[in-house]
Amino acid sequence: MQGNTQARERGVAAVELAIILPLFGILLLGIIEIGGLARDHQVLQNAAREGARFSSLPSNRMSESTDPATVETRIKNRIIAYLVNEKITVTAGDITVNQDYTMPLGGTNVPASEITIVYNRPVLFPGIARWLAISTTVQGKAIFRNFY
Repeated sequence: MQGNTQARERGVAAVELAIILPLFGILLLGIIEIGGLARDHQVLQNAAREGARFSSLPSNRMSESTDPATVETRIKNRIIAYLVNEKITVTAGDITVNQDYTMPLGGTNVPASEITIVYNRPVLFPGIARWLAISTTVQGKAIFRNFY
């Protein structure tokens, strides 16, 4: 009789494991996917901040340049190079440079540079991302006061 009870307990443990293991696996894959999204968002924020800082320098003022498109390309290339070091690939079309942004500061408005980067991140686990309704579009945005 005692051997029969042990066999049933082992069978119950196997059934419990069969129920819990897939749920644990989905949870683990979801955590990995969300962690990757959070990392990429932080990298995009840093790249946008670097781009806004670079854009705010007097030498990068598009309105005073004889060739504003070249200056804008130089700013975008700086951002793209930053992101390449972090294994994120964006195109110049994914980056918006706005040097005519006005930023409130101490009751007055000051000119600033606004950089926006939109990145369509590939998902590691497509089934999990769909099941958890995770968006794959990540955006980084930064504003930096112009030095001119």
